[in-house]
Amino acid sequence: MEFETTAGAFDGVRRARAMAEFAEWQLITRHHDRRVAEIDRSDDIVLSKELARREVTLEIAQALRVTERHVWAIVFETETLRERTPAVWAAFRVGDVDASRASAIADTAERLTERESWEALERAAITYASTHTVGELKGWLRRFRARIEPEQAAAETARAVETRRVSVTHNDDGTSWLNALLPTGVAIAAAERLRKAARALPGIDPETDTRDTRTRDQKQADILGHWLTSCTGTSTDIRAEIAISIAATDLIGLTTGPGITRDGEPLGHEWVRELAASEHTVFRRLVLDPMGGVLDTTVLAYRPTESLRQALHWRDGTCRVAGCRAPVFETDLDHAQDYDSGGETSARNLRCLCRKHHNMKSHGHLAERHLDPPASWTERYVTSAPPLLN
Repeated sequence: MEFETTAGAFDGVRRARAMAEFAEWQLITRHHDRRVAEIDRSDDIVLSKELARREVTLEIAQALRVTERHVWAIVFETETLRERTPAVWAAFRVGDVDASRASAIADTAERLTERESWEALERAAITYASTHTVGELKGWLRRFRARIEPEQAAAETARAVETRRVSVTHNDDGTSWLNALLPTGVAIAAAERLRKAARALPGIDPETDTRDTRTRDQKQADILGHWLTSCTGTSTDIRAEIAISIAATDLIGLTTGPGITRDGEPLGHEWVRELAASEHTVFRRLVLDPMGGVLDTTVLAYRPTESLRQALHWRDGTCRVAGCRAPVFETDLDHAQDYDSGGETSARNLRCLCRKHHNMKSHGHLAERHLDPPASWTERYVTSAPPLLN
């Protein structure tokens, strides 16, 4: 009862903050629209009108102590929401979604080209946005767009891939950032290979008998530096693994939905089909229920089998605590009901928890209400109303 009261107070604060953000957006857009309308009615030349509009943006930005770009983004996103997803704008008004979520939805609405897609986004986005973090919402929006308008999404990806590049940014402390803009699939494969190579390093140097005290991040940075600077090639034959799920109909070309990585990122179906044709690709079949859930498997032992572990990694995607985005390879498999108390080693009783949340659960500080249900990438969107039956 006490938690419900506290939770209600927190929700009230969250809603009040969102409504205050809406009030700011509305004040900005109303002032901007009014002033721009006055400028457009004047007899000034075109260049003078354009400069006057910029002055309006500058005045607002200076009054709010923000950048002109920030003001223009609010004006543009407000127009997008009101014209393409008015229900989202209404949800923002009453505090169901806040500014960051409204902005993410507006960005997706702007990228969509069909009115039916706007309507499908409007119907589905509000519920998801009001119950998930901003990071989860942005992932959901990427999957939504890849599924609802696959051809447009693929064209945008192709244009973005053309800008791939490597850059170096120098810091003031003798370090520098080496940045690479790569296709998503390649980036995930490279990161996975680095992770596996770092894990494969021995804890004690066999030549010097000294313990390796580097962190995982330090090991990965050192390995990458070695790979890129060694003139004799790499010192490991570890292959990268990139885990992708894709509907059979998408894989054989009957439909054009995206492949989905284990953490929920969409990948173009053409790239996934090309990958599937590679002689190095390994297929693993997971038996799913009609809603995409992994069917139950029980092991008569404390430790799950590798096949069950992989299935649970697919099912959960990340740590199961709501809002936690720790990837599954950094999680433990936790028994919801302790094994020593009769809990099964089964899909029904196991869930992925990162080490921090696993420790909290083990010491009685992680209630079931803090957990999300298993992730599901089986998302379907109705683009038009079904016909009425006579």
